[in-house]
Parts: sequence; C-alpha cells; structure tokens
Amino acid sequence: MQTGILALLGKTVTLMENLGFLWLVHTGFELDLWKLLQQERSKEELLELNPEWDPILFDHWLEQAKIQGLILQTDSKYSLTRIGKAVDFYRDFGLEAMYKEFVLYWGAIFAELPNRITTQVSPVQMESEMENELISKASRASEHFAWPLLKAKCEKEHWRRILDVGCGEGIYLRKLIEEFPKVQGVGVDVNSSVVERARLLAKPFEDRLQFNCLNILDQDAPVEKYDCCLLNNNLYYFSTEQRIELIEQIKTWLVPGGWIGILTALRGENSSIPFIQTHIPQNLMSFFLACHKGFEGLPYKQEVRNLLQDSGFREIEVIPLPLKVSHYFFART
Repeated sequence: MQTGILALLGKTVTLMENLGFLWLVHTGFELDLWKLLQQERSKEELLELNPEWDPILFDHWLEQAKIQGLILQTDSKYSLTRIGKAVDFYRDFGLEAMYKEFVLYWGAIFAELPNRITTQVSPVQMESEMENELISKASRASEHFAWPLLKAKCEKEHWRRILDVGCGEGIYLRKLIEEFPKVQGVGVDVNSSVVERARLLAKPFEDRLQFNCLNILDQDAPVEKYDCCLLNNNLYYFSTEQRIELIEQIKTWLVPGGWIGILTALRGENSSIPFIQTHIPQNLMSFFLACHKGFEGLPYKQEVRNLLQDSGFREIEVIPLPLKVSHYFFART
C-alpha cells in the first residue's frame, strides 16, 4: 500500500478520535458527568440518579470515555482519570465554552465551506450566543498565563488609571484592583448584558471600578486620561481599517508615555512546547471567524507590530503565552 494512503488513513482515524473526544467532553459538561464522577460510582448508580437517561447510549458514552482516557473502571465502578479531573477543574476557565463553540457552531459553519468559498452563501452574522457569551468565556483559557504578565507590567510601570476596552465581565480589571490598592479602573464594552454582569461582579470595588456600555470609536478623548489601555482577546472583532482607527483613538485616551496592552491569538504561530508542534488551532479559529460578517480572522504578529508602529507607539514588547496561541503586546506612546 502506498505511504500516502497509509498517512491519509492515519489522519482520518485521528480525526474520528478527536471528534469523539469533543463530543464526549461536551456531553459530559451538558449532563454534569464530570462532577458526578468526582465520586466513584457504578453505571447503575448514575442511572438511578438520572432515570430519564437512555441506558444504551449512556453505556456507549462510558465505554468511549474509558477508551479516550477520561475515566477509569475498577470492577463495576467508574471514576475520573487525571485528564478527566483536569476537564472538570478547567470547566469555568474557558473550557466548557470552548467545547460548546466547537461542537455547536464550528461544525455547522465549516459544513457550508464549499458554498462560502464560492460565494453561493454570504458571510453570516455570528450567532448571538457565540458573540455575546462563548467567545468571551472561552478567552478565559488564557487568563492563567496572561495574568502574571499583566500584574508584573502594572507593578513595574506604576499604573494608577487603567482602561479596559471590550472588557467583557471585567476579570482582568477586578484582579488588578484587588492586587493594587491605588489602581482605579474603567471598563467599556458594546454589549449591555455583559456590562451589567461586570457591574454586579464588581460591587465590592464600585468605589474604584466602573463599567460603561459604549463604543470607544464614537467617543472623544476624556479630560482625565489613562496610564494604560487594555485590549484583551478582542482585536479580531475589528476589520483592518477599524483596527487602525481603534489604536489611534486609544492613543488619544492615554497620558504621554502611557501604555497599551493587546492580548490576542495570532495566525501562523507554532506551539512553543517541543512535543506539541502545531499552528492548527489558532488558524482554524481564524478561518471560523472569517466565515462571519464583519470578521477578517486573526492578525499575524507582524500586522500587530506594524499597527502599533504606524500609530506612533514605541518600545514594543511581544510576549508569547504557553503554546504560542496567544501573545501579549505592550507598547507606549
């Protein structure tokens, strides 16, 4: 048999395995199985807790989860493996939202790819849940890696007034406010429901932290300006022309010598871990975004550098996060 055919078959089998893993994890989230299996339980006990479940399909789920290394079976009892425990632990740090994106939305969009490329199907408006909920929640996956960089930069540069554009639920601002007693923060977002959630979560800090629903591109520079402006995981919401307008607008909101911090996934960056050499995930994300109206996909690293340089920023620092899927760009006026 030709090596090309063997390689193709290998890719196909791997694809089936990976798709199975996606479906298993997503189903586990939806049915709360990762919580239930924190305690060792038999299939009968699980079905007794959930009598409406189909026993044949659930038996297949258990079998596949065991094959995929997510659960173990000891006699008639099931429990989580180390990777299964990690799935549960990282659930609220972007993982559940990420898997929901993959299973519910990516497949439907890419199924229409031939018609999209041949323009028989026009770019679609992004689904409301994707745009308003899942992208924001999935971006939390980078929080553990981005936060130490942001904290160190704030401490070194002595930021006192910080603006977060496209703040989402204000996670980074709240962490900065908690860490640095002299910091004051303002978060802005175009989504009113997200802003309301941010305000509720920020109640304990409302004397130092406020959130506003607005589009920064429509606003004049404030009288009181900021030491730093953050753009975390949202540069890809803007077209090439809008990115130029956005960065130039942000510059007018900063004090002389003020900083901009841009956290973004990038196209074409290989993983920084030797045994995971891939740039597939972020390029697929870029492909997915580009299928939607108003999106051009993820930027390249040099695009972001050029954007900052052309807007008059200097001392540009580019810091890759683990796996190199995302990078933090810092630059000053």
